Amino acid sequence: MFLLGHSCWSYVFSKLTGRQVKVYIPAYVALLAGVLPDFDIYFNLLIQHHTYTHSLIILLPICAVLIIRFKGLGLAFSAGILSHLLADSIVGTIPPLYPLSNFQLGVSLGLPSPADTVLEVGALGLVLVLSYLNGDYKLVTESQGESVYLVIPTVSIIALTLLFAGDNNVSLTAFAFSRKALTLVTLGHAVLLGILGLGVVQGVRAIIVDRKQPSPASSPLARMPQP
Repeated sequence: MFLLGHSCWSYVFSKLTGRQVKVYIPAYVALLAGVLPDFDIYFNLLIQHHTYTHSLIILLPICAVLIIRFKGLGLAFSAGILSHLLADSIVGTIPPLYPLSNFQLGVSLGLPSPADTVLEVGALGLVLVLSYLNGDYKLVTESQGESVYLVIPTVSIIALTLLFAGDNNVSLTAFAFSRKALTLVTLGHAVLLGILGLGVVQGVRAIIVDRKQPSPASSPLARMPQP
């Protein structure tokens, strides 16, 4: 699955899990969790993509530690991480027992494929609905400092896409519009990144406004002698 689906399904799984265990997981964390297994792309010279970070015998112990250490928040975050493996096993396969075995598990509906496009674009639609219901849409429509952290999943998605394309000698422009299914997924990425980018702008704006406001100690009233 592409990063559009991974980030969006991660948001859905993390947020719904967080609601069940009554913990708040920030939007940027919920979006980032499902992208983390693809961080092996950053270390392409050291490890092969889609191996260690897509193995259940590697990720399950890590998730267990997160849950023990951070309780409900760790559970919600782990749900986002594991959603990556679930998504990849639907459109392709994963090596759940790597490095002990190269056994591949998955439905292999295809990537790209109509099924993948439905899952990717559908996930984006669910994010829009869920963010409206839980109030996260305000990170984009209102000026608030927390919005600036949306830069983390934004940069991650862009950087991983560029690195993967470079490592595999893929022309992103030609690939993105080579099929109708890919065109829809590409437009979905553009919509998601556009929304996140707007949120980052709102966050920067909030920080600038906050810094321009005089502190209580520097106001004229604060310097007046008290009776």
